[in-house]
Amino acid sequence: MAEEAVVLVRVQNLEEDSGYFRAGAISLEPGQRCVVEHGGLRLGVVMGILETGEAISEQLERVIRKAMPVDLDVFARNLADADEVLSATREAVSRNGLPMHLVAAEYTLDRSYLRICFTAPHRVDFRGLLRELAARYGVRIELRQMGARDEARLKGGVGRCGRVVCCHSFLGEPKPVPMELAYDQELFVSPERITGICGRLMCCLAYEHEAYKREIGRMPKLGMWVAVGEKRGKVIAHSIFRESVTILTDEQERIEVNAASVEVLPAAKRVKR
Repeated sequence: MAEEAVVLVRVQNLEEDSGYFRAGAISLEPGQRCVVEHGGLRLGVVMGILETGEAISEQLERVIRKAMPVDLDVFARNLADADEVLSATREAVSRNGLPMHLVAAEYTLDRSYLRICFTAPHRVDFRGLLRELAARYGVRIELRQMGARDEARLKGGVGRCGRVVCCHSFLGEPKPVPMELAYDQELFVSPERITGICGRLMCCLAYEHEAYKREIGRMPKLGMWVAVGEKRGKVIAHSIFRESVTILTDEQERIEVNAASVEVLPAAKRVKR
């Protein structure tokens, strides 16, 4: 079976999608720019090259050509024009009284398609706005509603850790983070401390969730009565890093002790306060 080159390309669209494209007879090297078919013509950067069977490569979108200087000029012009589209659309949104917050806009390289992304508290009837924009720009237009996480992923920003937010730097598809993850990790803090710039729970709560569950599961549960030496009390906190538990004793004293040193008391021996 014939083989042809398949290249991994980072597409220079709003999402910076990465995907495999069939290069055919086009010779490419990592770091080179190329034009690919990806919902219209897009500029991209070659990230890697591999060889694969013809049957696989035929299922992929294709590389159109190596990027030429004119492609780079058009791409830069499209970025500037997209900013102007965003500004003009904001005026139209305000004029029509629509509850939309515009996030970003982009043209395909061949300017056959214009996408405008926005957030809104609920579904918006933007048909009138769409007709106005189509008449003004004369291209196929998509108004795409997105969530707060998607806005943060597109625009970026700095998180509480001082680094660029994960969804913008490396997370391909951020997933919802339920409040249960904070409960499982015993993060009994104000919501602001575990909320990201998107207004949702921080994605990093999911990174070590399984480790927290596993380690806390080895310790006496919160509320259990335990004994350590001559003292008895109720478990009120865990520390998986120090492998310890905090106990509120019957004398209202808080003590932190090694989790392995405590004895869980059966119901008959529990001290009632």
